[in-house]
Amino acid sequence: MSQAMKDKNETLQKVTTDTGLRKVEPEPASTVADVDLAIERKREIAGTRSRRKWLVRLGILLAIVAVIAFLMWRSNRPNEVILIHPQKTSITETIASSGRVGGAIETLVGAQAQGVVEQLLVKEGDTVASGQRLAVLKNNVAEAQVSQSEQAVQTAMAQLAQTARGPLASEVEAATEQVRQAEAQVAQQRAAIGQARRSVTQAQAQLNQLKAERDLAAKEAERSRALVGQGIIPRAEYDQQQTNLRVADERIAAQEQAIRLAQANVRQAQSGLRAAEANLRAQQASLQTVKSGARPEDVAVARQRLREAQEAVRVARQQVENAVVSAPFAGVVTQINAQLGQSVGTEGVLTLVSGESEIRLDVDESNLADLKLGQAAIISSSTFADSSFQGTVTEIGAAVNVSRGTIQVTVTPTNPPEWLRPGQTVNVNIVTARSVERLLVPPTALTRVGDRTVVYVIENGLALEKPVVTRPPTQEGVPVIAGLAESDRIIVDVGSIKAGDAVRVKGS
Repeated sequence: MSQAMKDKNETLQKVTTDTGLRKVEPEPASTVADVDLAIERKREIAGTRSRRKWLVRLGILLAIVAVIAFLMWRSNRPNEVILIHPQKTSITETIASSGRVGGAIETLVGAQAQGVVEQLLVKEGDTVASGQRLAVLKNNVAEAQVSQSEQAVQTAMAQLAQTARGPLASEVEAATEQVRQAEAQVAQQRAAIGQARRSVTQAQAQLNQLKAERDLAAKEAERSRALVGQGIIPRAEYDQQQTNLRVADERIAAQEQAIRLAQANVRQAQSGLRAAEANLRAQQASLQTVKSGARPEDVAVARQRLREAQEAVRVARQQVENAVVSAPFAGVVTQINAQLGQSVGTEGVLTLVSGESEIRLDVDESNLADLKLGQAAIISSSTFADSSFQGTVTEIGAAVNVSRGTIQVTVTPTNPPEWLRPGQTVNVNIVTARSVERLLVPPTALTRVGDRTVVYVIENGLALEKPVVTRPPTQEGVPVIAGLAESDRIIVDVGSIKAGDAVRVKGS
């Protein structure tokens, strides 16, 4: 058997195995034609499968090309728009803003002197009259001055009585004793002043010591903060250092209060010394008068001293009255700023608001040209939706708030309702023009381009910008005061349209 015949027999065996045919023994030359036919059939099957794959790939590619072509056609198609004419309508123009209710006068009310709140005679929400007593402060120094001044009056009256008649031996002796007592009082007051000053010095020294201890505690606390952060010391030790620092601060505050009390004692002792010295001089003069007998000029001097003592009483009592907090005007107490036993100065015990309400609102400075005194305003509240009332513009701020670009406007209610309260937020519409003719466009026809407001018109199939000047929107539309004519046709719904986009009128 030739080599070619052997190769064909081997191929026939492989074809038989691949096609699932029954394996037969190779035959000689009589089976060559069958082998050629099997090889040709296998080639046809492989070619058919390859053509199918290429057809599928070609179909997918054609579908992608069709989608891309559709999207390109859709994106390049002109946008369909609707055109409208602006509508000329008679409207009432307003400036809308929110404002806060306050009083025509709002102030912190306090006394003319410092002291501790001894009585609170009103509470928040009370209506008070002008001059009504609201609170009373306790002022020990002023009360001591009243007592001393009254004693001086009694002394001056006694001296006048003694001066008006001749001296007696008993009177001379009594006058001498009074001088000795007055001298003793002066010495006692001077000793009290020295003691009080030493107390102040000691208290100051203690304060310095406490401050030094506090500085040391602060350094220890700062050191502990670093050490606890590094894990060198336990957290408990760091917390203890923080506690020591707070305790040192509290001791300093207590010592400062003690110094203020000691200084008050010094002032009180000095006041007592002045009174004692005045009494001594009076007693010495009285003794001299008793010894020398009554003279007209002595009587005149005694009377003058009595008048001076009486004036000192009046002044001292006025100082006591300065500790009374009175209402400077009629109004409503909106806040109590101090409690019983609290030490206060002239900063105010309570807040008083006058009964005449005002509404203050911030308006954008772009509305300045439209604002005028006397303009009507409509005031409402979202809480009391069924109740609105009228007001009048009574004040326009003298300066614009630079940081906010606003100006404060004050509106005075005409007949405020009972529900209006200080501090309340209300809605205010200031009427700037009544029954004015304006061109109205829907809000959808407007858009912002940079810092301009524009509408769009069509020219040669393209959208073009047309800048306009508008007013605040109304229920009927947005008023346009410049840049637009009644004959103009504008795109009603701008959407995403930009200048230069191709557009066409819907239905054309």
